Amino acid sequence: MRILYLTHKPIFPVVDGGCKAMLQFLKCLLHLNPEIEHLCLSTHKHPFSSESYPEELKKKLNIENISIDTTVKTGQVLRHLLSRKSYNLSRFDSKEAHTYLANKLNSKKYDFIVLESLYCTTYISTIRESSNARIILRSHNVEFKLWEQLSQNTRGYLKKSYLKRLATDLKQAEIQAYSAVDQLFSISESDKKAIEKLGVKTSITTIPVAMDLQPRNVNDSNSRVCFIGSMNWQPNLEAVNILVNELFPRIKENLPSTELHLAGSYMNGQYPTNLEINLINHDFAEDMQAFLRENGVMLLPIRSGSGVRVKILEALSLGIPIVTTPIGALGITDQSALIIGETDEELIQKTLELLHSPEKRKAQGLAAWNYIHSNYGIEQISTQIAQLLNGEQA
Repeated sequence: MRILYLTHKPIFPVVDGGCKAMLQFLKCLLHLNPEIEHLCLSTHKHPFSSESYPEELKKKLNIENISIDTTVKTGQVLRHLLSRKSYNLSRFDSKEAHTYLANKLNSKKYDFIVLESLYCTTYISTIRESSNARIILRSHNVEFKLWEQLSQNTRGYLKKSYLKRLATDLKQAEIQAYSAVDQLFSISESDKKAIEKLGVKTSITTIPVAMDLQPRNVNDSNSRVCFIGSMNWQPNLEAVNILVNELFPRIKENLPSTELHLAGSYMNGQYPTNLEINLINHDFAEDMQAFLRENGVMLLPIRSGSGVRVKILEALSLGIPIVTTPIGALGITDQSALIIGETDEELIQKTLELLHSPEKRKAQGLAAWNYIHSNYGIEQISTQIAQLLNGEQA
């Protein structure tokens, strides 16, 4: 079996949940022992560095890169507003990448081509022209829903209208892309249902993000609240703003010793460390697991997005107690694995209950840990993928 794995950004360095999701899927593919080639697009936000990829991984698969320009250009924005084509996708559409991919596909035969996220689907036409491989699209989110939510949560009329337009154009492009591939892998059951609701007839299977299983080793005794996430993603910016300015001050009123610890890509400069208010900004955490294990309750006031948040799965796999919103909990099939607050009042109250009781924190963390170990192991999910691929080949 020969697989070409096309990603919309490099997997390494693993700077956000999207990179982590791709890495875990690649681990599942490698577990099947096929012949795999990894071709990634790289941009100014996510440049490619061969040195970032572990040597052990480079021994297992061929890794290639195509650099594309995704910078926002005013003229292109205006043209796409007039054309009704999705500007979000067009930014990833590169003539050079089409040529490179066509040459590659014409020189070698593949059984499957896996497209990682909607942003790789701009190359479907070239793939169809140059290869008979079956195309699998792995969907991280129902993208247009994210932009709809951002529009709804935006106050300014012009920005609100622009975001709504982006969502409308992206929805049509998304339906077309879903319908143009041979198989869809969604990372959550809620996304699968949302895609089916769009009238898409392509076969859809939920393939969760696999997690590395390990013992629980968490500090359940400190008075800390934490958030980790990439700050170049709008839902995270929105959530951290609510956490810092609205929720944490009220938590601290009740429990003055509480500290708020922030970490993630592009976090530096957003909310600088301020020891007077017990806010500590770690910027990018080189050891994300150590950060989570030592920083108490994970509080995620997520207001927009779809799919499942990989950082939540990672935290659950470590046994971290999590308090979040219904949107933050999307994709978690057993919602007793985390604690859900419908309102700001509930988020604050439930966080304080955990902070005041190490026993409750430990019990909640164990529920989280057990959920992941029962449902998200690499071997378990690799078996599911193998059955689908073998069925496609038959």
